[in-house]
Order: sequence, then structure tokens, then C-alpha cells
Amino acid sequence: MKTRMRRGSKTKVEDPDYWETSKPIKKDGMTAIKRNDPVKRDVIYIDFRAEVSAFDKIFHFSKGNLNEKKELLRKRSKYLNRLFNGESMRFPGQPDEKMGQVMELDDESRGIIGNILGKEYVSIKVAEHALFKNQGTSIYVKTRVSSRYSEANAGSGEVAVIQLVKKIQDAAEYSLVLLDEPEVSIHPGAQVKLKEYLLDTIIRKKLQIVISTHSPILIKDMPKEVIKLYVTNIEGEFEVKGNIDYQEAFFDLEECVSEKKIIFCEDFAAKSIIDNMLIRMDKKQYFDVEYNPGGEKTLITKYLPSFTMHELFRDKVFLILDGDMKTEYVFKEEALTVVQQKSKDYLKDCVKQVYGTEIEAYADGGNGGSRDDQKCDAYMRYLRYYDRNVYYLPDGLIPEVILLESQYAKKEYLDIFKSYNEVNNTNAKEIICNISKEDYGNEEHIDDIISKLAYKWSIEEGKRQEYFMNMLNEIFQKNV
Repeated sequence: MKTRMRRGSKTKVEDPDYWETSKPIKKDGMTAIKRNDPVKRDVIYIDFRAEVSAFDKIFHFSKGNLNEKKELLRKRSKYLNRLFNGESMRFPGQPDEKMGQVMELDDESRGIIGNILGKEYVSIKVAEHALFKNQGTSIYVKTRVSSRYSEANAGSGEVAVIQLVKKIQDAAEYSLVLLDEPEVSIHPGAQVKLKEYLLDTIIRKKLQIVISTHSPILIKDMPKEVIKLYVTNIEGEFEVKGNIDYQEAFFDLEECVSEKKIIFCEDFAAKSIIDNMLIRMDKKQYFDVEYNPGGEKTLITKYLPSFTMHELFRDKVFLILDGDMKTEYVFKEEALTVVQQKSKDYLKDCVKQVYGTEIEAYADGGNGGSRDDQKCDAYMRYLRYYDRNVYYLPDGLIPEVILLESQYAKKEYLDIFKSYNEVNNTNAKEIICNISKEDYGNEEHIDDIISKLAYKWSIEEGKRQEYFMNMLNEIFQKNV
């Protein structure tokens, strides 16, 4: 145990940050008589809410009107550029070393940052300077696709991760690292990679890392022994709960944590088939099945870009689309040349051929942004998501055709079937409407008919049922 000690005197001011080992306390089961010597460790504290760049400090947190801030940034940016380029700044009235210093990160640090953020960096420079009035940090990066930008065009999460990795890589062995809400401005996929880096560094450098967080992702899979929940009890007193798993912790924090996989399909008929097959397989509790009234186009063009952004979604969200939406195009990432990988036009065409429609690739600067590297990255995410997370109903069929294949439907509604030469994608919905008219006298009970047919179909045996069970089992096993 360590406790804050009020060490002060007439000549020495008390230091509220001074800590040393506590004297033995009987109620804690201690029997030693002598106070242990303090443990000497370097302490690194990183508050991610405060890890803002020099640009953000002056632009968002300094006094003065907007025009004054812009004018200062314009005037001082040339000196910052000289600093990054290793040139003499010739700053009026001050020596260069007083105004700023720059450091270029090594290959290992760049690789770590790139892995966390999903980018391939060629160069990362970090400058500590006072060019924007207050002491602050600026970054200048170059990626593999030759894009260059500073913290003015980088996200706050990118600046924070660069700062964190730099500080931890520089930390001495056995250091104590305190991280305050590292999830701030970092997307879920990056949080997973950050956690992996921290765990690896704990072993490699023998660090002790304490994290204050509200992110389930950062503590998922951690042993109960390392999780502490800080709460206020019913008496209004502060207490610490230990030996709890992460879901219990976030239940107490009124967070919704679900390990269920989510399946999106096109309509109620597809949902009914999937739900009934999951019940038959005794796996309904592991899935949430939703359908989008806007159909396949809305799912792909509006929702899919978000699903591909974060690793959390890629592991949890899957699409099962109607069979008539499946194209003949086969995408093989391993067959791409280096030129094709960097061509946004080529990758855009691949996406269109795979999904059967164009999907917008969002980049910095809006829909028409010039960040071709970001667009290429987006298109590659869409293509990878297709290979891993997108499934189709069998044999190019819509769900209504599958429902009408059941022996129950053919026997129960024989007279209706006699009116058609065959059941296909063109007439299946019409047949369902006619069944509703026969059973209820109108078309207002189509969902009731679909629900009944889906159940009857799901309890029969056949190649279609086997197809669904194999598909759903494959999704269930993803990332298990």
C-alpha cells in the first residue's frame, strides 16, 4: 500500500504529489512493525482529454476572435514548417532551440502506430514548440501512398495515439503508466489494437499500467482480478468493487453490452426464415436479426460504410441479402497488383461489380475530398467486408420463393399453385398475396401468412434448410 504523506516544514512546502509506502495497518492483516522503503518508479501520466495538438490549443482553447487566431496560424506556420524540415527558423527575437525541437520516430514506433490506426507511415515527426504562443505539440506525417499532413488535418485520436506510443516507448522498465480514458477520439478497432500493444508492452518492458476507462472494448477479455469498479453506494459513500467481469461492471454503469451477432436482411420474409432456422438450431439467443425497410440498396449504400469502419462491427454485423442481388464477380485480394491497390478508380469499379451498385468512399474534405489514400482504404474495407460478412439466399432466390417450396404450402394451397406454371422471383409475392386473400379475405395479413409459412418450412428437411444451417453456423463461428 502507498499513501499520500504530508511532508512539509517551515522551510519546505508540502508536496501533495508525494507518496510513500503506508505504515502497517492491523485491519488489513499487516503484522510488520517497520515501514517498507518506497518503491522507486518513473510515473507516466497521460490524460487523453488533454492530448490536443498545438493547432487545436490555439484554435479551440485560446482567447481572441477567430480572425486573430487564423492570422496567427498563417504567420507562424512557416516557422513550424522550417522546424520540421530541419531548417533555421530565424524566429524574431528568439533562438531556434528555445522556440521548438523536433524528433522523428523510429521504425518500431511507426509500425506500432500504423498497426493501431490502420495506416502505413513512412515518417512521423513530433515537434514540441512555443510557436503558437503556448507550449504545445505538433505532428507531421507521411504515409506510404505519399500523402503528407500535419495535426491540422489529422484527427485528435491520431495525435493522441502518436503521443502515447512515443511516451511509452521512451519509458524506462518497471515504470508506472497511468492512462486516463485512452478511448477518447479513438474508434473501436483502434481501441482493440491499442489494448494489444499495451499488453505486449507490459510483458516486454515490465510496466505496470493503470487505465481509467468507460470503454467495454478496453477491458473485454481481461481477467476479473484486474478490473475494479468505482461506484457510489446507497449511503452515498464511495467504494471499490473487485473481482468482477467486464459485463457486470458495465451493467452497474447502465451500459448495454451484448455479445450477440447482428444479422441485417432485406425484408420481413427473410427475417422470418432466419429467425425460425435459428430457433430450430437452438441458437436464437446468440443473434439479433433485423431488416431494413429500404431494402438492399439502402443497406449497402447507407449502412455498409459504417459497418466497415470499426473492427467491432466487422466481428458482429453481417448481411444476408436476397439471392437475386448476388453478382457473378469474384474478388481476390491476393491477385491485386501494387498499382491496382493504389488506384481508387480500379477499386471503385471492383466494389461496384461485387455489390452491384456504387458505394461512396468518404475522405477528409467531404465527398469530393482529395485524400485518394483514404478512398483506397475505404474501398478495400468494403471489399474485405464482402468476403467475410456478406451472405446471400441460395440459388439467386428471394425469400418468398423459398417459403413456397415447403410441402405444407404446396399441399395446403394446391388450388392456388395450379394457377401458375412455376413459382419464381417474379410471381412469388403475388402468390403470397393470393394466399392471404384465401385465408383472410384480403391482403392485409401477408406478414401473418409469411410467419406461418416460415415456421412450417423451417421444420421440414431439405437442401435449402441445410444451406441455411451451414450459413448461420459459419456466421456463428466467426471470431469465436
